[in-house]
Amino acid sequence: MHNLVILGATGSIGTSTLSLLELSPFPYKIFALSARSNLTKLKEQAERYKVPYLIVEREESAHWLRKNLSYKAEILIGDEGLKEIAEHPQAEVFVVGISGLKALIPTYYALLNGKRVALANKECLIAAGSLLKEIAQLQGGEIIPVDSEHSALFQLLRCERRDYIKKLILTASGGPFFHWDIKDFDKITPELALKHPTWHMGSKITIDSATLMNKGFEVIEAKELFDFPPSAIEVLIHPQSIIHGLIEMSDGSLIAHLSKPDMRIPIAYALSYPQRWELSFTSLDLIQLKGLTFYEVDYKKYPALKLAYEVAEKGAPYPLILEAADEIVVSAFLERKISFLQIPQLLEKTLNEFKFSIVPKGNLEDYLELYQEVVIFTKKLIDQA
Repeated sequence: MHNLVILGATGSIGTSTLSLLELSPFPYKIFALSARSNLTKLKEQAERYKVPYLIVEREESAHWLRKNLSYKAEILIGDEGLKEIAEHPQAEVFVVGISGLKALIPTYYALLNGKRVALANKECLIAAGSLLKEIAQLQGGEIIPVDSEHSALFQLLRCERRDYIKKLILTASGGPFFHWDIKDFDKITPELALKHPTWHMGSKITIDSATLMNKGFEVIEAKELFDFPPSAIEVLIHPQSIIHGLIEMSDGSLIAHLSKPDMRIPIAYALSYPQRWELSFTSLDLIQLKGLTFYEVDYKKYPALKLAYEVAEKGAPYPLILEAADEIVVSAFLERKISFLQIPQLLEKTLNEFKFSIVPKGNLEDYLELYQEVVIFTKKLIDQA
């Protein structure tokens, strides 16, 4: 039995993980859960599994839990709490489902202590992929991707020799505006953008899916995870979200990974790797499929994806700058401070005008410091917009 830590327990990845573990007596015990603001749900989860460690952002949240929990748990707070749980000798496997660069702290220290990280957070690899890979290699830690697309590629790459692989192909649903005319994009509201046609996710990643910035981040992730150049990573629109990734071989063959659009499947693979668990809900009925369609990306509709490719080619620290700016710009859109069309415009403006003083390499604090500098700069741009 392995001790499992779920960071972002009340979000879509966290709840999917807990739902998965309830299906069968899989060899995991819930050792710790973290949440940002949904304390009621965290309390319910904690009491259901009698979780010994809980991590929250603020002292007030910790006080509320101590007062309302029906049993006694150890409650940790903030970034120090995330670091402490990552270094805990009994915490063995981590599912990282919290968004933002906040996840870099527990991911870094978990890998530094030789642990497995089932990584659903994009920002860590985008901002500090080389650092995390180096630490994992030196300390015996593991990064197993949980994104459906990267899980698909991770599995496909195990099937073939690398020197036979010509191209990696990521698929994108196209988001809620794939069939819209670009002339109507000025009518897009946060409510419309949050209606993803396939997946149920958090608000940040859902907006990124609408702009295809999410897919751009996945290109950068694939570069970091699998060491392929951006020119060998292609994005195709695939509205059915059944094929999650493909590899093109040197002889022109295509090998694809298909599954239902259910996040429990890649989570299960990350937790069971290199074995596979038997899952009762995963069967894909090919007869029932109405068709599988693919489209080229229209970069006029999705300029954010083009920006991501440019950033991937440039390398550090531009991916970190793009990710940090996107956090602030998407938040501003959700708060109705800017329009949907201004999202890629402000991202490009940040990339062009922000002057970085350092290029982070082996120092975690440098990454976090540069991130904050970009946040401050982007907020100023929005105030001036």
